[in-house]
Amino acid sequence: MRIYEINTRAHCQKFNELSGAELVQLAELGFDAVWFMGVWQISEGARRISKIVAPDFEGSPYAVPSYKFNARLGGKTQFQSLVKRAHDAGLSVIVDFVSNHTALDSPWIDKNPQFYIRADSRIRKQSTEEFFLHPSGEVVAFGRDPYFPPWRDTAQLDYSNAELRAHMIKVLKKISQVADGVRCDMAMLVMRDYVRDQWCPLAAQEWFDERMPGEFWDRCISEVKAGRPDFSFIAEAYWDKEQELCDLGFDLTYEKKLYDALVARSATGVLERLQRNAAALKSSVYFIENHDEPRAASVFNSSVNLMAAALILSLPGSALVHEGQLEGKRERLPVQRIIPLTIEPPDMTLKTAYEGLLKATAGNLFKEGGFQVFDAGLYGTVSFVRTNGERVVAYLGQVSEAWHTFSRSPLEISTPARLLGAQRQIRVTNLLNSATAVIEAGADKTFKLTPSKLAAKDDDAFVLIEITPA
Repeated sequence: MRIYEINTRAHCQKFNELSGAELVQLAELGFDAVWFMGVWQISEGARRISKIVAPDFEGSPYAVPSYKFNARLGGKTQFQSLVKRAHDAGLSVIVDFVSNHTALDSPWIDKNPQFYIRADSRIRKQSTEEFFLHPSGEVVAFGRDPYFPPWRDTAQLDYSNAELRAHMIKVLKKISQVADGVRCDMAMLVMRDYVRDQWCPLAAQEWFDERMPGEFWDRCISEVKAGRPDFSFIAEAYWDKEQELCDLGFDLTYEKKLYDALVARSATGVLERLQRNAAALKSSVYFIENHDEPRAASVFNSSVNLMAAALILSLPGSALVHEGQLEGKRERLPVQRIIPLTIEPPDMTLKTAYEGLLKATAGNLFKEGGFQVFDAGLYGTVSFVRTNGERVVAYLGQVSEAWHTFSRSPLEISTPARLLGAQRQIRVTNLLNSATAVIEAGADKTFKLTPSKLAAKDDDAFVLIEITPA
């Protein structure tokens, strides 16, 4: 999938303001799905707590009190109309599912306190910094990732509780009736080993096995897909848990390590991720920014930004593009803030380049074609070819910083040429500007391309080319 992430509260005041024309434009750019981030009702407690940090904060959309559509945005009726407009445009709709925790003032705590991690020194070590006293009298853990301080606007759910697991499956079944997929926040936090290690380390293994005999995601995804086979599960995943989550049924998982390698300008790191098996590549969601990461335009200059974007859009698998990324926005909004602090005029040059890139990589070749990494013979480059029996397209990008100028350096493209069966001559076309050149094999029978021959500019850091018989 090509997924476009919209920060819904920052984008509009009402779901109805998202027009059909706007959604059609996204489809015309080659997007398949829209992730409307932050559609659920905002917790009043989370909103008030967020004001301690900044007076313009309006609460985190990841502190969900219950899965009701945000009334301020128009509620369920307007959201359903938005889904219809998206479907009419040919787009599927993805929303958030926050499995690990709820808002600290969720009504579930009063009704079903057993759903939550509560103080119990028999099965876990505890600190008063990690728990809060709920008005009901229950002492409840804040939601957390073990590598960071607790999220103090949230309450930790207890996945060793069978009633909680059944309830969350019901929630997801209801979501599957109004949306086409979920992006599951921090999906690995409810995996069995983590629940055991983080929340029940002092308990006997027999006790834990009886309470949580299997993985939540395995049963959950199976049950939801039994009623809605085309419903998509996307995991925000870290800690090398991607493959395990796919094995449990997730359709797609985040590919954070490739992002980190691009930020580090490490061609070696990128190649390592591209040399995984075909199934791992296909089940990955690639990105160079999202609401949790810095803006791409604040991390990369324009040429590197486009090089990295072209790479992820040309790979097998799915790509996520964040609202504002095309326009070169630099301010990353905290999820609690809905109005930017700065007014940033769009970078129209970057936007035009992105639009050309999105359209050039939107065909079936990039969705279904074969994939092969090859060595272009130039330091710090990453090169691969996509084929489908009819077309041969190669990506070549300068990932690592280097002393040479990419556009004026010879790149060996013998591997994609040989896929055509070419021996003496090939025609090469730059997919972004339509410039062409005929290349003849050298005395050593190799084919070499200098990107400037295809009108690549001096500051360009990649080229996307189609190779055909001359």
